[in-house]
Amino acid sequence: MNRRQFLRTAAFTPLVVVLGSKFVATLRHYPLTDLQQRLRAMQPDRLHSMGNWNVSQIFQHCAQNLRYSIVGYPQHHSVLQKNIVGKLALNFYAATGSMPAAQEQPIPGAPPLAAEVPNDVALRELMFELQEFINWQGELAAHFAYGSLTKAQYYKVHALFLEQQLQQIVPR
Repeated sequence: MNRRQFLRTAAFTPLVVVLGSKFVATLRHYPLTDLQQRLRAMQPDRLHSMGNWNVSQIFQHCAQNLRYSIVGYPQHHSVLQKNIVGKLALNFYAATGSMPAAQEQPIPGAPPLAAEVPNDVALRELMFELQEFINWQGELAAHFAYGSLTKAQYYKVHALFLEQQLQQIVPR
């Protein structure tokens, strides 16, 4: 390979990877209604957390994320981080169908999660916020890490995030 071919390949490879992952991401479907059914089937008093947060705190954290997509996140990453790193990461997660395990990371600026809230109360809050998001027809707030998102992009973010968080919860 000569220098010209190398430079051309080096210039186009990142573009192909980004566009390819974006294309694959658009093909994936993320039904939040499936997650609703899973949540309805849970028996809150028979659940256990495998992490440092208890089951209630995980449910509260998920509910916060859904709520903030409508009312606005308390703090945001820098514009540069949201619009470059955040968008690339979001496309990668959507293309692969999973998010890395960033468990027990509070939302920046969010109030602390109350460990003493009963699981059934936190689960009802999560189910309420999920339904509110699904029904929401207004403008959505910018995500603290990914910036401005469409409803379809938020569906992906929430589905991947909820799936990743719920993996910490197991039956007793």
